[in-house]
Amino acid sequence: MSSDIQQTSNDQQRLDDLEKDRRLDRIALGVLALLLVVILASWSTWSLMRPEPEIFDSSRFDALEQRQQSLLAQLAELQQAQARLEARPASLPAPPVPSHDDGQALQQLASMLLTQEQGYQHSLLALKNGMRDLAGMIAGSRSWLSDYNEALDKELAASQARLSQLQGWSEGELSAAPL
Repeated sequence: MSSDIQQTSNDQQRLDDLEKDRRLDRIALGVLALLLVVILASWSTWSLMRPEPEIFDSSRFDALEQRQQSLLAQLAELQQAQARLEARPASLPAPPVPSHDDGQALQQLASMLLTQEQGYQHSLLALKNGMRDLAGMIAGSRSWLSDYNEALDKELAASQARLSQLQGWSEGELSAAPL
């Protein structure tokens, strides 16, 4: 029986210890909750008390108005300058047309243009050959190649016509039709 009493008192002691620990846990939890409430209250008070940034800053607004006025003045000046430039070419005399007395200058100009036109033709032919080679590498490209060749052939024909006119000019035929 003494063993039962001792065991009962042991159990009773353990229950008392557990209840005591539980009370301490409740007190600690209450203190933590109170601390959290104090922190939240102080944070919300601080956020309500801090000064709001000024939405309308009059000095900044005045600076922006001055900037707008200066930009409008610059725009007006530029529009006036543009109007003067647009009116200017109409008032200038047309450049003099070369006379037939300048045959030597016209022949020099024609030979320079002839050289440029020949270079243009070489570029067109190289482009045409390059596209033909590219079309050989890409399957199904026959349709766009024919369209492309037609456009290049037109340009080559026009270039040939210009070339024949320029050859006439370089040889001294001033009666050739204008380019």
